[in-house]
Amino acid sequence: MQIARTYTGTPYRSGGNDKDGIDCSGLICQVYSEMGVKVPRISWQQSEFGQEVGSVAEIKPGDWLFFVPEAGKEGYVSHAGIVTDVRGRDEIIFIHASTSRGVREDNLFSTYFKGRFVKAMRPF
Repeated sequence: MQIARTYTGTPYRSGGNDKDGIDCSGLICQVYSEMGVKVPRISWQQSEFGQEVGSVAEIKPGDWLFFVPEAGKEGYVSHAGIVTDVRGRDEIIFIHASTSRGVREDNLFSTYFKGRFVKAMRPF
């Protein structure tokens, strides 16, 4: 969480993976790279890495969250983030690289994200 939060405010850049600009999967990749751990770079590959978390109630800090582009639709994974805090049944905070606001933390249960959420993975 500490490493991920050092990227807070970093602007979004598609394909980016440093503090000059970063995308969502690049954020995950860079955080783990700084810990000396190699993980996949692309969000759909990350969504297959590790063990799937059985239910939302089992999500823990450090888990990865994955989203599709349109609420309520099936489709390809297009967005990812790292859980930073679980504050309750309806407040799971995750850090991600927002296309409009850069790296920031949001609640999984916000109107925007809850309908797009498809799964959580526990990478390790």
